Amino acid sequence: MDRLPPILALLALLAVCFGSLAGCGSTKTMVLDSDIPNVSGYEPIITRDIEHADGMVSAIEVIYRGDVSDTRKNITETRAVFVEHGWSVVSEQSRGKTTIMNFSKPPRWASVQIALNQIDPMMSPALLRVGTGGSAQQAVDAPSPDRLIGPPGGFAPPPYP
Repeated sequence: MDRLPPILALLALLAVCFGSLAGCGSTKTMVLDSDIPNVSGYEPIITRDIEHADGMVSAIEVIYRGDVSDTRKNITETRAVFVEHGWSVVSEQSRGKTTIMNFSKPPRWASVQIALNQIDPMMSPALLRVGTGGSAQQAVDAPSPDRLIGPPGGFAPPPYP
């Protein structure tokens, strides 16, 4: 009977450990519990320039890093989750190793840029910008997607002009 409490303690410890591990591997699907999806397959590492208006996130910039070993899957899943949450696809284009997707959900626009880091595909950057006024194309024009690909060995956030 003396062994029962240590066994229960061990089982409780294992349950906590495995419960924590199960939660750690999952990335949130939405940005700040809003209607703005995260880039599929990426981990948000920097969130900045957050603005709220009329009870919603009206502007935000999120920088991600992640594995782009299957670029087509990341792009397809990101497009699908945006559409699923009421965003309309405005345009999609590729420039070299970067894909840019523009979405609209009036009065907001969103631009997602996914770049392949050729040195280390598991550290490839992505950038999500959301704003009001203007257009997603204006967000794409600055900074240049070429600046999204960081130095050898990993990710570097794009510099501001």
